[in-house]
Amino acid sequence: MPGGTESRDEQVKGILLAAMLATAAQGACAREFPYPIKAGLPATVTTTGGAQERATVRVGDGPAYELGEFDEEIDQMESVDINQDGYRDLVLGQSGGSSQVISRLFLYRPDDGGFQEIAYPGGEASPCHGFVNPFFKPGLPAFSVACRYGAASNGSEDYVLRPDGTAHATSWTTQALFGLETAQAELTYRFRDDGSVAGIDIDGEGSPLEGGVVPVGRLDLYDAPDVNARPAITAAQGERLDVVALRPLGWLQVRYARQSGGEVLKWVRYGDLRVDKHGYTPAPPDESGLALTLFNYLDAWNDEESGGRLTLRLDNHGAAPAALSLPRVWLLLINAQGDRIVHPLLQADAVALGPAGSPAPDSAIGLVDAPVLWRHDEGNGGRASYMIRENEAGYVQAVPDLAAGRYRMTAVVTDPGNLREPLYSNQVEFDFPFPKLE
Repeated sequence: MPGGTESRDEQVKGILLAAMLATAAQGACAREFPYPIKAGLPATVTTTGGAQERATVRVGDGPAYELGEFDEEIDQMESVDINQDGYRDLVLGQSGGSSQVISRLFLYRPDDGGFQEIAYPGGEASPCHGFVNPFFKPGLPAFSVACRYGAASNGSEDYVLRPDGTAHATSWTTQALFGLETAQAELTYRFRDDGSVAGIDIDGEGSPLEGGVVPVGRLDLYDAPDVNARPAITAAQGERLDVVALRPLGWLQVRYARQSGGEVLKWVRYGDLRVDKHGYTPAPPDESGLALTLFNYLDAWNDEESGGRLTLRLDNHGAAPAALSLPRVWLLLINAQGDRIVHPLLQADAVALGPAGSPAPDSAIGLVDAPVLWRHDEGNGGRASYMIRENEAGYVQAVPDLAAGRYRMTAVVTDPGNLREPLYSNQVEFDFPFPKLE
């Protein structure tokens, strides 16, 4: 949670209205809580109690001012000078799970004697989805919130308060898991003064753009996050991209500064950052070491024994044993126009192979061997897709939602701890769409 214990303790000393948890047990009834806005200016907050609670505040002997309705009982209250104007403001909170307090913030406006609620500016991408556990920075019109929705889901948000009473985000932190990664990447959103995203820094093992630098020799940028779209422009290795949005199904929206001048917003497919699809050229397997064999069972659906299967074998032709700790299997597809598509398939189990000449079970293994089925994809909004069983836990897309046509396909294996370069298989060809076997 942002802020240290000492600074939070100092803040608590200035809170004249303590937590109302002790009164919650008294039942759903109206309650009144007096507090001084400043010396000589008293106020009283009244809550109606109950599941659908209303809160009002009366300043001095003036009329009641309605703060709003709450979907649950208000059980936390603080008075804090949020905007540092010399008047104490209101923080009304509702306790949630995991010791979280979801709060609404109200500024006292001395010019008219009323209160203005600070609207939560976060959108769908915000990590906390509200002012959760707010911490107000001493002496500054600024505050932060922090939330935890699970062991691997937490975030924080930093805000400054503008004179008009609006909260402006300066940064967010959260996590994201990218395709075929085993650990979540840490995300830090940076915001411009107009509220737009200046960039999203992605750090950690799952970082596809370390330092925002293009990692492959040639990176396709698209006008839309569509697997069948043709590239609009390309970026070269070492050029900079600022990620400004994350989308499901492996797409990043980026801001790219063209060499000819000006910035453009484009889309990047995550797999293109992990596999250099333009660095691949068809070639026979390297007989001195590991070799991948992709069997051409996707173009022979009338074969009851093997038709409609995705089958990939790994052989060790080297003189020494070989091991892969976290093998990731990708598919590189090439359509009739020559456009290349990288598709994240699955994470395979760890592999240990004996040297060439060992008995077949020791020097070769099937990384993938599964029928291609037409079924609903829970990870894709319930849409039907061609899928294979990844493991006992579920299914993954065998290929993306391709346009109809003839395709060439190569399997690619990466393993950060053991393979310095991606390992490529032979090519196979097939017509898409496949028959719809359920």
